[in-house]
Amino acid sequence: TNKGKVYWQKVYGLPQLSRESRGRAIVNLLNLSEGEQIADCRAVRDFDLPGHFLTMATRDGLVKKTPLEAYSRPKKGGIIAIKLRDEDELVDVVVTKPGDELILETASGMAIRFQESDARSMGRNTSGVKGINLAAGDQLVGMVVADPEATLLTVCQNGYGKRTNFGANSTTDENAGEEDAASSARYRTQKRGGKGLRDIKATTRNGPVVGIVRVTEDDEILMMTARGKIQRIRASDISVIGRNTQGVRIMSLDDGDTLTAVVRVPKEESAESGDTPTDGSALVDGSESASEGAVAPPEPTAESDTGSDVEADEE
Repeated sequence: TNKGKVYWQKVYGLPQLSRESRGRAIVNLLNLSEGEQIADCRAVRDFDLPGHFLTMATRDGLVKKTPLEAYSRPKKGGIIAIKLRDEDELVDVVVTKPGDELILETASGMAIRFQESDARSMGRNTSGVKGINLAAGDQLVGMVVADPEATLLTVCQNGYGKRTNFGANSTTDENAGEEDAASSARYRTQKRGGKGLRDIKATTRNGPVVGIVRVTEDDEILMMTARGKIQRIRASDISVIGRNTQGVRIMSLDDGDTLTAVVRVPKEESAESGDTPTDGSALVDGSESASEGAVAPPEPTAESDTGSDVEADEE
């Protein structure tokens, strides 16, 4: 959640309704505190995958990773996932493994790519380390795991966006400040904590960046506006261009409306299906899907978490 806690919910316990339905209030499913809101949701089958971490990013540009197994004991009252500093909030969560590289994106269109090993593993009740050095007034809006075979979709508030190739995972470029013509077509790996590179021009036409998504040519994109308008398009319909560009219009908006969210719809989910999940667990603010056929986590216990595993923060 935005308050840095993690909750569990069995998938079969979620109401399966039509697209037009309003859904069920989340407070009827989880014991959230006043003002607490869901920041992210991930499906998990196996919490004991060796070398896998739950990696989190906050609005102030901090990142923190904790072994996935640290979240294997569900509690009805939730447990502390990250110790947030004053006025900070959780923005995004991914599952990482050795060899992965992360990309962080800010509202002003800056992006930084670094190896997940640059952030050391920490306990749950810690704040993390600096992922990106934010300019005054800027804030983090998203985080994804880089995929050399995919593209990064960047979406802006006024309905504009673009796709850019991630580029191959590589060793850190020590000359991070030097740009060349070839580097504008990809995201160069840098050291954690830098200012990053210009990803998209957050001009008056575009507005600030609202989100980033990792997509392939076969994926579809679902976009939602502040007034509840939804549009679904093929990812391949969006141009693949370099960094430091303005992008193209990807959604037409009504006067006064703004784009607020974008999600990826994988190819296998594009076709209508009436199947209902029979196992697995939805980890709210948790992780991405893990191995198939693994045992679901145990039922949540009634005890609450006090964050006893306090660990010193790394500046």
